[in-house]
Amino acid sequence: MNVAQLRLNNEQYHWVNHWLERWGAWVYSGRLEKPQSSIIAHYMAKVNPQESPTRLMCNDDDGLLISRVVDTVMRVDIKAFKIVLSYYVQCTSRRAIANYYHHCASPRKMNGRGGDRVKKPSFGTCRNEIDAILEAAVWLLYQPLQKAFDSRKPVAKIHKTA
Repeated sequence: MNVAQLRLNNEQYHWVNHWLERWGAWVYSGRLEKPQSSIIAHYMAKVNPQESPTRLMCNDDDGLLISRVVDTVMRVDIKAFKIVLSYYVQCTSRRAIANYYHHCASPRKMNGRGGDRVKKPSFGTCRNEIDAILEAAVWLLYQPLQKAFDSRKPVAKIHKTA
């Protein structure tokens, strides 16, 4: 499998990004019930939601569905999960996430022109890693989200009898 197969096309990216942005606003608003999603609830317990939502938000049914998918898929990599939450829920910029990531980074073995050395990654390296992690996370979430939306049973509409 080559790298091009691991990238979403524009239409796929915009579809999943659309839902993740609305889900992020929904989680940030405090509408997520704590027992429904343990990992997200623990993370969001540290954040004070805004009084009035200023971002477009999904409805509760969509929010709970997306939360279940995000919990299931992102449970594998907690660091990536926290980056996704920072980006989509708290609207933290990629640069700000990379800055925090750089500040907390410990020296590690890195390939360079002088060979392998143990050193702290540069800010540019941290930015590239954050971009790669977010791109991979969105790619990982696309298909499970699409399946979840497609397999969801439609809610029966209530007809008025007048």
